[in-house]
Amino acid sequence: MDLTSQGQKTQQQKPNGRRAVGSSQTWTRYGVLLPSQQTRKLKEWVLTDEQQQLVNASGLGHLALTTGFTIDRSLLTAFCERWNNETNTAHFMGFEMAPSLRDVSYILGIPVTGHVVTSEPIGDEAVNRMCLHYLGESPGSGEQLCGLIRLTWLCRKFHQLPENPTINDIAFSTRAYLLYLVGSTLFPDTMRGFVSPRYLPLLGDFRKIHEYAWGAAALAHLYRGLSVAVTPNATTQFLGSATLLMAWIYEYLPLTQPQQKNQNTLLPRACRWNFGGATRGQRKKVMEWRKDFEHLQLSDVNWNPYKDINPAIVPGYCVAADNICYSRTWLISFNIKEVYVPDRFSRQFGREQGRLHQVPLWARRTWSKAKDWRVEYAREIEEFHQLVGCRFMPSVETNINSLPNEFGQSTTGGSRNASQSQNFSMMVEDLKNDLPVINRYLEGQVLPPEVASFLEKVSTMIKTYSPAQSSPREDEAAQCKNVAARANNSRKRARKPSHLEDPLSPEDSGVNQYQGALVPYEASSRFASVLDGDGTVPPPNGRESFKEHEIMEPWQISHMTTESSSSPDSSSPGSTEWRRQQPDEAPTRRSNESLRRSRRHCVQLKMFKHVDGVGAEETNPIFL
Repeated sequence: MDLTSQGQKTQQQKPNGRRAVGSSQTWTRYGVLLPSQQTRKLKEWVLTDEQQQLVNASGLGHLALTTGFTIDRSLLTAFCERWNNETNTAHFMGFEMAPSLRDVSYILGIPVTGHVVTSEPIGDEAVNRMCLHYLGESPGSGEQLCGLIRLTWLCRKFHQLPENPTINDIAFSTRAYLLYLVGSTLFPDTMRGFVSPRYLPLLGDFRKIHEYAWGAAALAHLYRGLSVAVTPNATTQFLGSATLLMAWIYEYLPLTQPQQKNQNTLLPRACRWNFGGATRGQRKKVMEWRKDFEHLQLSDVNWNPYKDINPAIVPGYCVAADNICYSRTWLISFNIKEVYVPDRFSRQFGREQGRLHQVPLWARRTWSKAKDWRVEYAREIEEFHQLVGCRFMPSVETNINSLPNEFGQSTTGGSRNASQSQNFSMMVEDLKNDLPVINRYLEGQVLPPEVASFLEKVSTMIKTYSPAQSSPREDEAAQCKNVAARANNSRKRARKPSHLEDPLSPEDSGVNQYQGALVPYEASSRFASVLDGDGTVPPPNGRESFKEHEIMEPWQISHMTTESSSSPDSSSPGSTEWRRQQPDEAPTRRSNESLRRSRRHCVQLKMFKHVDGVGAEETNPIFL
């Protein structure tokens, strides 16, 4: 893939004052870099055999072997000063170098091809829901900050299984371990000791974890960390896998190699340089490493450090073809997008270094919880998938917005789910009606076995489909929600339910019902047909008893509250006390003559009974 053919501006077109592409000019920073990765607690994690099998099957098991890597901060700082954030390469005298995808697969032993590491956007409010869904527990307010989870909380809660663990306990603990592993080794954050829960959906299915390009995402974070390190007034924290960078420096630059712990060509290669702080030897200062890099020649570089590696020990998910590792592409990890230009360091692939091609100009984006980076980088993601030969199919586990909260309610809202369920049910009913027509059309047709089997399955699913019923827990939660909403609204608290309202209908139906609304004359005549011949209100009997409600507007029936003739006004303060004094009095049947309402309602009905409202007095009788 040629990134220069996309019509983008190149780095050479930038204004003067920046160092030229291909030069050995460096930027000297003040202060020694401090790696952000923290892997010490991983040694305290106790994994059972079953958990270890799950970790190995995920393709991230080799990362655990690289923990405790000793970082030479002076060497790390001196190398970062050689980095050019416009080409994503380290510039030396006459040549360039940079970690490649092949280096990541050998040094860390993780997959570099597969699906891009990204998922749908999440907000700070979704942290508890995601942790509750994928980990079984949610962190407290003191264990999370700005949408990040504290690593110590993961270790304290999940570092050891209970005596008789269930399947869920094993899955939750293993998933927490993998989150800690990738957060502390591959994607360390600026806030040391924290990890983002955005990786949890990708760790949901242990069988599909190795299908993601974790190595490509780690390389993108490393490129971003190196670019940030050479930015003026930047933080002294090194963002990215310091283990990956240090091991890469040891592999290619023999003058930096310490006393090796073992000479075996094991995988991951980072284990060759992992001393655990023991036989480290005398360390150089930053000034000494700067002088060594200024006089570094082509002959001082080991351009083929993996010539003695045994291919038999390389897992299949770590193998990456040369045409992939040597092709220009974009490295994507959520908001991070970095350009990958291996043709500028062809010697690392055993090829002759040709002309240095231009590098496209791109913008480095900061994290935004509201953005869907799958949409922002859709073209770049598609190009990467075409290069590695995979098609991105979002997993069902990544549907974060459908995760239930602590009360078992979906975050999308009950009305939206009900509408979607109703639309789906209508679609299924339409398909049921179309099945006989399709069967008559296909009768006597010779179909392939696969097509016939598929149609039979679809027909069976449609015939046996039944709409999902809401659970009692959901109904109870919705009822509690409605009660709380009415309790917070003084106007709704004072409202008395009408005798003609359907008790099974929801209270907050989305239509405002105003008490004491004026009813047109035609509507009042329909109201009389709802009553029985003796003037009593009939009991509800399904929807047939409320056919008149379908004709009348909801706001037109809110005044039809019938009260006993001997009871005080419903809005008076003494009405509640009067009912409390006579709790055992049985309700009596009331006739039209004894049926009364409040003074306000009486006047309203008389005004509509007299067309012009003339001569309407309180003493006039009411005829219904």
